[in-house]
Amino acid sequence: MEVTKKTKQRLKSCDTIFPMGDDRKTFKVGEKVVYPTHGVGIIDNITEKVLNGETVEYYVISIPSLDMNILLPLRNATDLGLRRLSGKAEIKRAIESLEEKKEIKGMDWKARQQNQMNMLKSGKIENVADVVNILYNRQKLRDLPIQERRLFEAALTHLIDEISCVLGLDEESAKRTIFSHLENIKTA
Repeated sequence: MEVTKKTKQRLKSCDTIFPMGDDRKTFKVGEKVVYPTHGVGIIDNITEKVLNGETVEYYVISIPSLDMNILLPLRNATDLGLRRLSGKAEIKRAIESLEEKKEIKGMDWKARQQNQMNMLKSGKIENVADVVNILYNRQKLRDLPIQERRLFEAALTHLIDEISCVLGLDEESAKRTIFSHLENIKTA
């Protein structure tokens, strides 16, 4: 999949950071946002569509890392998990948490995968970092099943995108930061 140059440039120029706050119900065109499981995107437009005779307003959000556009109804976008980018302090805490070994014990693979998927769907950057941490450590012990590999890749991409956007790093620098912290894991 190829991301358009225009979208890539807009995402890379994350010069407008909107900290989390109480006013999370309205997002503006051009604003960088996070949609759980999809990652960082840009609100390209607000459009109207008629469904069952009712006019509904939607955010049109481009997700460059997935080369995808999604539509989210304005009225319940935050209920669906749409949020502003994390603040710098939250990002730094998430990065630092990568050095704490995390694992899920006492669950079969299906329950473990569901738990990790729920963490990713929460959209919280600290949960995304935890999924990366858990699966990174599991893959050091044995090969991950395909579902967990995909989950790891999705969480890692989400983490890289948000770190690079908030801290103003290029993708490769964000990736190096993540892996350098993962390699410095402190065992209890």
